Parts: sequence; structure tokens; C-alpha cells
Amino acid sequence: MDSNLTCLGQTNAITWCQEMYETASRDAGRRAHALRSAGYDVCVSSLGPQLTPMGRIRITMVDIQPGLHANTSFLPPVRIVDGY
Repeated sequence: MDSNLTCLGQTNAITWCQEMYETASRDAGRRAHALRSAGYDVCVSSLGPQLTPMGRIRITMVDIQPGLHANTSFLPPVRIVDGY
């Protein structure tokens, strides 16, 4: 698990996965780089400012496709914050 990265939410449907990160942390770029290095196809996009229990924050989404893998079941783990 990469404890340096903080994921605000993850939806994994086995054939694809989406993760959300606070834009200011730049964790989305680091996660995308690590996943691409591991053979996954990754797209990063801005969701813009969102109202959350943490207040108004800018969110970046990381969309993950299997790439060289059969599916997204065994992604490298990341720390996920519950109830962001």
C-alpha cells in the first residue's frame, strides 16, 4: 500500500476502476504514474470544485483500465479515506 497517497474514493467494477483525489495534493498524478508503470491504461481528468463533508475542494479523477492485465481486481493498494 502506498501510504503517501490519499484516495478520497474508489469504485472498482473489475473491468475498470475510478479513483478520486484532491487536486492540490497532486496524488492523482503520482498514482497514475505508478499504475502506468505497472501496465495499466490510465486517464486523469479534473472534476473541478466539489462540495464535500471536508468543504469545497477541487477533485481529480483517475480512470483505470486493465491494459496489460486481465482486469482491475488486483490494483496496487492505496489508502482510501472514508466519508470524505
